[in-house]
Amino acid sequence: MKTSIEVRAFQGALPSEFSSLVPPELRDYLRVLPPNCIALGAIGGGMPLGIAIAKRNGAELSANLQALVITEPCRRQGIGLQLYGMLESLLRQQGICWIRTEYLGASHVASLEASFLQSCGFPEPAPGIHVWNGSFDILKELPRIQSLKLPGDYLAIPFHELTGKERVEMAKGNGDWYPPILDPFAEEDLIDRQRSLALRYRDAIIGWMILEPFHAQTLLFKTMFVRQSHQRTGRGITLLAEASRRIVREGQYKDWIFFVEADNADMVRFMQRRIHHPNVQKEILWRTVKAL
Repeated sequence: MKTSIEVRAFQGALPSEFSSLVPPELRDYLRVLPPNCIALGAIGGGMPLGIAIAKRNGAELSANLQALVITEPCRRQGIGLQLYGMLESLLRQQGICWIRTEYLGASHVASLEASFLQSCGFPEPAPGIHVWNGSFDILKELPRIQSLKLPGDYLAIPFHELTGKERVEMAKGNGDWYPPILDPFAEEDLIDRQRSLALRYRDAIIGWMILEPFHAQTLLFKTMFVRQSHQRTGRGITLLAEASRRIVREGQYKDWIFFVEADNADMVRFMQRRIHHPNVQKEILWRTVKAL
C-alpha cells in the first residue's frame, strides 16, 4: 500500500532538513543546486521522508539519477517508487529520453539497489568499474609485491622526468598500441606526477603506473599499462610492486584504492589473480540506463 506524500521541487539550495538526506559524497557538490539539477523532496506528516535528484547532461537528451534516498523508517512503503515516478515524469516533460544511474555495491548483481531500480523499470545493472581498496600495510604482506624487481634493461622513472620526445611518442600511441581509456595524459593536472611512474625499456617508454590523490591519506592507482609484448614477462605486476614499495617507504599515504574499467577484462583478471588478501575489499560500480 502506497503512503500518501506531498512532493516539493527545490531550486537554488536544498532546505537543511533535506540536505541531511543527501549522500555524503554529494554534499559539497549539491550545497548549491546547479541549474541543470532537478530535486524533489517527499514530505509526510510535516517531516521529510525522502529526496530524489537528477542532473541533466548539457545539450544531450539524457540525465543522471544522482540520488534517491528514503528515510529508514519509511522504506518499503512505496515512497521511493512514487518519488522516482514524479521525477521521471518531469524529465520527460523536459525532453529527456534516457536516464542513467550507478551505485557502488558488492561483487554480485543481486542487491536492494538493483531490485529497486528494476522495480522502476531499469534493466538489470551491469558492472561499470571494479574497485579494490585496502591499506598499504597489506601490500607488505603480499610476497610478490616485496620480491619482484625490474631487470637491468628496465627503469621506472617519476612521470615528471619524461622527456619531451617520450611524451610525444606516448601520445602517438593513443589508439594504436594502447587504448584511449588508458591514456596516461588524461586529466594530467589531477595526477601525482612525482609518485606516478613511467616504465622505460632501453630507450623507449613501454608502460606506466598513474597515481592520483583520492583523499588526504588515500592514493588512487588510476591507470596501469604495459605494452603487450612485455605483459607476459610480468612487467605489469613488477611496476605495481615498485610503485607500492616507494609509497610504503615514504609513509605519507595510509590507504590505496584501485579502479579498473569493466571493459578492461585483462586488467580485471590480473587484479583478481595478483591482489588477493582477506583484508582487501572488492566492490563494483554498477551501472544501468533506462529509455524514457
